[in-house]
Amino acid sequence: MIPHFDLFQELQKTPTANFSQLAKELGITDKTAKAHYNFLLKNEYISGVRAKYIPESIGLQTNTYILTVPDLKRVQSLEKLGDQHFFTTFRNRILGTTQGLFMQFDLPANSIKFLDDLMLKLEEYNLIEKYEKIPTSNLKIGTSPEFKFFDNENTKWTWDFDDWIDKYEKTPDKIISKAKNITNVQNRLKLLDIKLLAEITKGSKYYHKQINFAKKFNVSPVQITRRLGFLNENVVKYRLLYSRSKIQAVDLVLFRGKCSGERKNKLFNLIKDNPVPFDSGFELLDDGFLWRMNIPPAYSSLFGEFLWKISSRLNYYRFDHNRSMLYYFYDKNFDAEKNEWKASRKEVFEKPLEWIKKSI
Repeated sequence: MIPHFDLFQELQKTPTANFSQLAKELGITDKTAKAHYNFLLKNEYISGVRAKYIPESIGLQTNTYILTVPDLKRVQSLEKLGDQHFFTTFRNRILGTTQGLFMQFDLPANSIKFLDDLMLKLEEYNLIEKYEKIPTSNLKIGTSPEFKFFDNENTKWTWDFDDWIDKYEKTPDKIISKAKNITNVQNRLKLLDIKLLAEITKGSKYYHKQINFAKKFNVSPVQITRRLGFLNENVVKYRLLYSRSKIQAVDLVLFRGKCSGERKNKLFNLIKDNPVPFDSGFELLDDGFLWRMNIPPAYSSLFGEFLWKISSRLNYYRFDHNRSMLYYFYDKNFDAEKNEWKASRKEVFEKPLEWIKKSI
């Protein structure tokens, strides 16, 4: 059972709200809101707030690879490579009948070929058995946990999966509502923006740190407020960091499905118009879809059966919670004077390859 559940729900909806805003929304005093927040923090129900940048807003593209790796030693080497590579954004171990790594890198479009060359070299060196590169897509949907479907007293989700499935049959098979257009503001980035991105993507116990940032970067609080406002409007979204294990166990899974255009379009429209109440990221692909999900075990099998039914081929990957690594924004990647990414063949291919040669 989650203590101070009303506050927890409000934080989930508006993670950057201050104590006065939370108090007003919940009809309590600022002091009570702060005390309840600190209780959740101290007892590790929550760990704070983290910003996630939108790659396309700063001239980057997400590149996703599913690596099949035959043994643990090589997995560990590739994990260290992920730590060394300047553009890694996420990695996780894959468990089950397929073992290996799920890796993501954010790069400018003209540097992607260097990353592809690196993967070919890793295969040549027999560090990976095979790999699949997931083609990028502009049609993506993210969903967030919606705790109105959570029975806090009995610690279980009450969301009606069957009702959601029924809607699938009535959903149009043509894309009727495309994802929101993202404006690329790379040419408006300042050095201070880059420094702030590195800080806010690390996560913190409290959202408001303007004074600390001002001291650290030797600028005025007004400058910090303005640049954070710019980033908040154009580049980042915030999320509440909470302990899933203290609330209810979840499976971290990935579904890679291949299906007809009509079926994948129906699925996209269904998720867009009727979001699932769990943390997930869905991407429409040329030949199907990719759907990463944090879901309660009871729903894992339900989604698996449904997606299997609508797919000509479905690959199911189970991730290791304890080996999940989300990297914060690396500010040394950007040259603020030239307003360009330091993503030459040397940074993306040669330096990582040199490191991996020494480790094998």
